[in-house]
Amino acid sequence: MAASVPNGHTTATGEGGTPPSSSSSLVFLGTGCSSAVPNARCLIQPPDPPCAVCSQSLSVAPELNPNYRCNTSLLIDYCQDENAHKYILIDVGKTFREQVLRWFVHHKIPCVDSIILTHEHADAILGLDDVRIVQSFSPTNDIEPTPIYLSQFAMDSIAQKFPYLVRKKLKEGEEVRRVAQLDWRVIESDLQIPFVTSGLEFVPLPVIHGEDYICLGFLFGRKSKVAYISDVSRFPPSTEHAISKSGGGQLDLLILDCLSRTLDAVKRICPKRALFIGMTDEMDHHKDNGTLEEWSRREGIDVQLARDGLRVYIDLCNTSLLIDYCQDEVTHKYIVIDVGKTFREQIILTHEHADAILGLDDVRIVQPFSPTNDIEPTPIYISQFAMNSIAQKFPYLVRKKLKEGEEVRRVAQLDWRVIESDLQKPFVTSGLEFVPLPVIHGEDYVCLGFLFGRKSKVAYISDVSRFPPSTEHAISKSGEGQLDLLILDCLYRTLDAVKRICPKRALLIGMTHEMDHHKDNETLEEWSRREGIDVQLARDGLRVYIDL
Repeated sequence: MAASVPNGHTTATGEGGTPPSSSSSLVFLGTGCSSAVPNARCLIQPPDPPCAVCSQSLSVAPELNPNYRCNTSLLIDYCQDENAHKYILIDVGKTFREQVLRWFVHHKIPCVDSIILTHEHADAILGLDDVRIVQSFSPTNDIEPTPIYLSQFAMDSIAQKFPYLVRKKLKEGEEVRRVAQLDWRVIESDLQIPFVTSGLEFVPLPVIHGEDYICLGFLFGRKSKVAYISDVSRFPPSTEHAISKSGGGQLDLLILDCLSRTLDAVKRICPKRALFIGMTDEMDHHKDNGTLEEWSRREGIDVQLARDGLRVYIDLCNTSLLIDYCQDEVTHKYIVIDVGKTFREQIILTHEHADAILGLDDVRIVQPFSPTNDIEPTPIYISQFAMNSIAQKFPYLVRKKLKEGEEVRRVAQLDWRVIESDLQKPFVTSGLEFVPLPVIHGEDYVCLGFLFGRKSKVAYISDVSRFPPSTEHAISKSGEGQLDLLILDCLYRTLDAVKRICPKRALLIGMTHEMDHHKDNETLEEWSRREGIDVQLARDGLRVYIDL
């Protein structure tokens, strides 16, 4: 198969204009094979006829030439909150320095906060020595090391290839050398053992590369799900299930190695969109993207070749709600539902996925300061399942007492309170009663929504694929009574659910990058007039005044 971006392709500067500084994005630093493109052999020993793709490099500048391809690498610009960016690099190949000079400068990327390696072949690791150019400078090289995540097999190989990058301490009298400072962190090649770096959770996706070599891809993002698989010849069934529409749920974006059977894999996995990487000089960007455009129309899946420098804006963050509950004329209580990666008096958690809990460490920033950390803990309401998971992910937030002689750490002080996932067992916090609303999220995972408010009834349901009958009855007009406000996860069947529940008003949350606030709210305005229910997309920072 051959491929590229259709006529009217996006330029290297990105898609859809310049978004706000609060957007996350993916920057394709390299989209070529190990030998890169142009292939040097085609230029120093030209074939007859000449290679059309490689010959372009003699007359077209690299930044204007989509057929100029460095080693495969992806930079994740992860924006956790307003203007707070973390830069996560996947793979550091032979062309890393060139990629930094061209695309870090072009996209104003100032540094790298963490690194993830897919495997230990040359096109993924031979730029490791140059990581120092994106680190801070110190005459003594006494700088904060960059966390780098890799398999044990890759770790053993790199320790032989780059012993000076792995060795921790200088020998007595040894001269300080300016080398990359790296904090090596071994991860499991296991779907069931995710890891978190720079606030973003990654699920390892083991795949077969070549005959029997295990390479890792990665699944990341909660609001928009992305799978990155740069080197693959075949998929183990468990990995394919985890990323397929018929298995773990449809991907928003699949970034996939471009091989002869790639389109067959795309059809099986069925993502909303796919971008191919790892192209050789046999593939012409414009010509092959024209072919892919026809395939996309026929199969109903948007597929293109990526190109070096392409920037794709995507929402990787999460949904959260702050309830400002005014009990009387002057007394306010602040209740947060979910403390995600974008992160007050009380906290309620809907579930234990990354987009609901990875801001827990930062709860300390809204707590009083004490040198001894001896402060009133914040009550936090949570299911037992979520409690067990969080105890593994954040043991230092759950442990109650310091060990003898242990240094005081400035960590969030939390009072964990387990609640039942049961409509019949409400709980009260800050003077406001909450009724748990168990819903199904994904295939069979139970997530909680909450019903609250006496004078005005509000239901908040942030993650749902279907409603148990008892939950839908509790919040529907034909059941327990009409809601004043329904705050609901925005999925493709959301409007059907709104019609069944029939609230006075609905605000939709959990939108992906496929939804444009102004354009889609116009469509919803027409639907609202037709159905008699006021429905809109919410937006970050929206404040709704309501009498509870």
